[in-house]
Formats: sequence, structure tokens, C-alpha cells
Amino acid sequence: MKINFSSLAKGVTIGVAVGAAAYALSNATKKDKRMLKSNTGKAIKAIGEVFEDFGTMF
Repeated sequence: MKINFSSLAKGVTIGVAVGAAAYALSNATKKDKRMLKSNTGKAIKAIGEVFEDFGTMF
């Protein structure tokens, strides 16, 4: 059986990111929530770049 590590890594990373975002959002003040929303796009883009780099390693 061949395991696709790329898909596994993506699933784990997305789960961790969603959990961290939910925790940060639940404990944030109104100002922090506004900053969190503005930085979300940058974080998603960075995660995508990490996946691309990780994929090229294999």
C-alpha cells in the first residue's frame, strides 16, 4: 500500500492551523480579532508556499 505523505502532511497542517486559529479567535479582544483577520491572508499564502517547497523536496 502506497501512502501519500503530501496529502497526509497537508491534512495535519490544516488541522493544526484551524485549531490554532479557533483558539486565538476565542481568546482575542476586538482589536486582536481585527488584526487576526488582516493577517489571515498572509498566513494562508505562507502555508501554501511551505507546501510547495515541501512537495519539491520529495
